[in-house]
Amino acid sequence: MTFTPTQKELFNKNIESLSNIL
Repeated sequence: MTFTPTQKELFNKNIESLSNIL
């Protein structure tokens, strides 16, 4: 499975959001 730059960016943003919530 290959990640496109956009998907990778969204993934990173999701991780950041989760970190902020936690």
